[in-house]
Amino acid sequence: MERRAAFVLLGMLYLAGTLVMVQAVTYKGASVVHENQPWSIECSDLKPDDMIRWTRNGQSLEPELASGQLTVQSPVGTGSSTLRAMHATDSHHGDYKCTQDSDELFHLWINFDKKIRILTATDVPMTLECANKSAGEKLQWFKQDIPIHKALAGNEDLIKLDNETGTLEVLKISEAVYGNYTCKGTNYTTKYGIVPKPTAYLPDSTSVVEGEKLHLTCAGKQSPGIKVSWTFGNQNYTRSAGRVKLGWDHERNIYGAVLMVENIEMDDRGNVSCRVSYNWSDTAESHVAEAQTFLRVKDKLAALWPFLGICAEVIVLCAIILIYEKKRNKAELEESDTDQSPDTKPTPNKDSDVRQRK
Repeated sequence: MERRAAFVLLGMLYLAGTLVMVQAVTYKGASVVHENQPWSIECSDLKPDDMIRWTRNGQSLEPELASGQLTVQSPVGTGSSTLRAMHATDSHHGDYKCTQDSDELFHLWINFDKKIRILTATDVPMTLECANKSAGEKLQWFKQDIPIHKALAGNEDLIKLDNETGTLEVLKISEAVYGNYTCKGTNYTTKYGIVPKPTAYLPDSTSVVEGEKLHLTCAGKQSPGIKVSWTFGNQNYTRSAGRVKLGWDHERNIYGAVLMVENIEMDDRGNVSCRVSYNWSDTAESHVAEAQTFLRVKDKLAALWPFLGICAEVIVLCAIILIYEKKRNKAELEESDTDQSPDTKPTPNKDSDVRQRK
């Protein structure tokens, strides 16, 4: 009885240790922060032996910590660590982890005060207004921080500036028009970004072997501030969840443009699509781009079938040859048994020949 109780106690201790091992860290903090605002992320439920190493999108934050752009506080014995920044910038957008031993992460969105306007044929003429304008106030417009008339010198026919109302009107679609615009008043600033319609591209079909990893990139010509969402397995994803991971396209610096799904199953077969926009709530067809691919899942043993087929053909061929040889040998043996001896004629009688000669 005592031995059984000891085994039960050992089992309970093992289960408790297992639960501690799989315990996940938790994160607290505002997930959406405006540009230039302070932000902080608290990582708690850390174990004493956890190695605290903050990363963003899998990259070390040591350079920013060394320069003072970011700060970390990890009080001893609290099981927590806090990452802070005094001023949010576009480079702070991404997935944060305080330790690499946990699968949990915290996604921080940085919202910009700049208003994105998508310029298409249906949006011309486009009017940009200076917010909070007072009557008779003199306004200044800039493109890429350069006075508007200098920035668009030689392309004055593309815009129209109303000095009385302070509005800027875009009259035509042109590469020269795209960019960042700023309206400056006495005590305020209004920012705009004029961008073309986003584009999206995926191959017509994608094949993945069962149990392997799906990796797709929603390609296209995009501008900064783009947002990418995915539809996989009839579910929409704007951030990582479960075995579905959204990653960075580092070449274009776009979060969510890469879709990664671990351990693909046969039931995952179907359409996978990406949706590209500058605003989640903007559903206008002329402002959104979508692409779709058909996911084909191959049996993990599919590569063996041709080899097994060849092996089966060789086995059948060898069996036919063996059977044929056995029958041929049996027939030759029967023929040899029925053949007569070559010396069967009677010998002549010498005595009779002698008598006749006489």
